[in-house]
Amino acid sequence: MAQAERERLRVLMFPWLAHGHINPYLELATRLTTTSSSQIDVVVHLVSTPVNLAAVAHRRTDRISLVELHLPELPGLPPALHTTKHLPPRLMPALKRACDLAAPAFGALLDELSPDVVLYDFIQPWAPLEAAARGVPAVHFSTCSAAATAFFLHFLDGGGGGGGRGAFPFEAISLGGAEEDARYTMLTCRDDGTALLPEGERLPLSFARSSEFVAVKTCVEIESKYMDYLSKLVGKEIIPCGPLLVDSGEVSAGSEADGVMRWLDGQEPGSVVLVSFGSEYFMTEKQLAEMARGLELSGAAFVWVVRFPQQSPDGDEDDHGAAAARAMPPGFAPARGLVVEGWAPQRRVLSHRSCGAFLTHCGWSSVMESMSAGVPMVALPLHIDQPVGANLAAELGVAARVRQERFGEFEAEEVARAVRAVMRGGEALRRRATELREVVARRDAECDEQIGALLHRMARLCGKGTGRAAQLGH
Repeated sequence: MAQAERERLRVLMFPWLAHGHINPYLELATRLTTTSSSQIDVVVHLVSTPVNLAAVAHRRTDRISLVELHLPELPGLPPALHTTKHLPPRLMPALKRACDLAAPAFGALLDELSPDVVLYDFIQPWAPLEAAARGVPAVHFSTCSAAATAFFLHFLDGGGGGGGRGAFPFEAISLGGAEEDARYTMLTCRDDGTALLPEGERLPLSFARSSEFVAVKTCVEIESKYMDYLSKLVGKEIIPCGPLLVDSGEVSAGSEADGVMRWLDGQEPGSVVLVSFGSEYFMTEKQLAEMARGLELSGAAFVWVVRFPQQSPDGDEDDHGAAAARAMPPGFAPARGLVVEGWAPQRRVLSHRSCGAFLTHCGWSSVMESMSAGVPMVALPLHIDQPVGANLAAELGVAARVRQERFGEFEAEEVARAVRAVMRGGEALRRRATELREVVARRDAECDEQIGALLHRMARLCGKGTGRAAQLGH
């Protein structure tokens, strides 16, 4: 088919205002606009706030545009905080409220851009309503695992704190039985009384309002049974999009990241633990002190990526009411470790020959990256969907868990014990991690079929799609 005859599909993407959500959406945009498995030209408009878009400006291409959405300014929430990055936890409800209040501005963008289809995140279940008012189909794209999504929907959409459905049908994922699972779900979705939309309604409404199907960042080989149960819960087909692994980017000579890689070059194969708890979690002073002591007690070499809040010097509190730490523990000078503040090239570190384990919060992208590198995990989930991610990684045979009294409450000795278990005696974990590396890395590298199937389904929603894309849909 000649270039002039190719159909064009205009996709508007609207991820939640967190880089952990924006990056998978951008990776999906990149793959949709470059796939060779379709006779459809895709252009993507990715919508977010100016402060978020400034950080991903380098991802803009001739087929991917970055479109600013301006939120109303609320007390204590200036435009610089229209992002979850560096956002004090106490301001999260205000950010969600500001985003909800931006629905009319989002509608105006739809009028201006005239997309054929919208991909939206679960925090914004009003986005498909704005699209429907303009005759535009909208599809929910989930950046969380199918297991975690099914877990929360099981209890949120079952009525009465999950009593309508009873226990979650997969015991390996359970956090301690039906009552504890329901309690954790309600705790995770609690409101502060200022929300325009009850927190527990966002996820169910986002799935209910998705046009015909739901796209999920996952692999069939990893989550088949959870995809099936999620499909049963929502009455819609689940389309897997693959791991959507994001490249860490080039490491500039002389940069801090280059220093990390050079330090790793000097370590023995499989001897280093990468320690990181995501881009948006700030440890308390107690957590930081226990982690520091635990790493030293483990005897392992490590690269520890730490983050400190940059806003609100009056002292921000985490979910347990403790102030976030603003510096490393006094006197902490590890003989065998490297501490990196802010950012490190995570995928490159995981793929380095010296990396032998990943001490992680088990956010879904981190779990996928660890599996793609064939590196076993030491699981230390802290909140939200991370406990389910940790249980899934353990069920898959690629993670050992740090024992905690409550999520976020751990002791140095337990950190050391789990690290030693993986580094000194984790042969079974390493074998299984190697097996899954082949699956996940292959799914990510050979993604044209999955992306082509998703593209066909989106095109069909708006009456487009011929040729090879149509064949992939059958």
